[in-house]
Amino acid sequence: MRRDALYFPGLVPTKFSSVEDFLRTSDYARRRIEVADEVLGYSLLDSYAKAEVYDWEVYESGFMALTLALADWALDHVEINPVLCGGQSFGAINAAVFSGSLSYVDGLELVRSSAKVEIEYFEAQPEPLGCLFFYRLNSRQVDELVDAFRSDGHDAEVSIYLDDTVHAVSGTLADLELLEKRVREAGGYPFYTMNRSEHCGSVRPLRDRLETEVYDRVTWRSPKWPMLSDVTGELLSDPEEIKQDLLDGWVTPVHWSTVVEGMRTARAEHAHIIGPRNMFARITNNALPTDVITPKKVADHEAAATANRVPR
Repeated sequence: MRRDALYFPGLVPTKFSSVEDFLRTSDYARRRIEVADEVLGYSLLDSYAKAEVYDWEVYESGFMALTLALADWALDHVEINPVLCGGQSFGAINAAVFSGSLSYVDGLELVRSSAKVEIEYFEAQPEPLGCLFFYRLNSRQVDELVDAFRSDGHDAEVSIYLDDTVHAVSGTLADLELLEKRVREAGGYPFYTMNRSEHCGSVRPLRDRLETEVYDRVTWRSPKWPMLSDVTGELLSDPEEIKQDLLDGWVTPVHWSTVVEGMRTARAEHAHIIGPRNMFARITNNALPTDVITPKKVADHEAAATANRVPR
């Protein structure tokens, strides 16, 4: 039987209109949202419909419900033999829930509590921090650009290396505004600035607060499938190792090559990327055959099933 990898992408900005039909009509989504409503104490669907990506609690909870519902659907309708489950950045939390290392209720509690600590931490910083995403520069160019920027007295750390053309750099928003100009001058294309830094050593105080104030207060279990670390590329089954790995993701740059090598080492033969349409399917498909589990895939499957039931 084919060996499959289940992978949850990071928190990508997604228009609610592109996922609304699935969230409102799917029984899989309804079941996830009903639990979230009870845990959060409000209508997640109504709040998610109006949320900006910076409404961290609502947006992350909505993204979690959406991706987990898609994964639930996939196990029932797609031939999948998982040998590992992983995720990039926030997707790693979704993977922890889906693999059973965290209960769904604890996952939602972790999101809510983490959002409060993160907001408090970033609002207390002397200068606003952020993370600039851009593409069209390779990793060598990005490292040279950031090294030169730091030599000029600015603070900046490379946070994300996806494929060799998509990167992100963390620093103060003032410095990132200057860096954005240099990225353009070098031929790069900036496309998104997040209002917080991540995957960099400068946020270690936040990582340590999250450990004691949030992660130590939920229950971690052995997963149904080994968890693929996006920090080391290793497969993890020990609950404490999984918890520490998710925390260490805050202070460790993302290297997509680490994830891909981890899949290869685990002898995965096929990848299933679960979530709204995103770039991860494209870059993973360069390494091994990849399918996507998106709301559109669900809609297409349901339409084909309906057509096959119509009498000729």
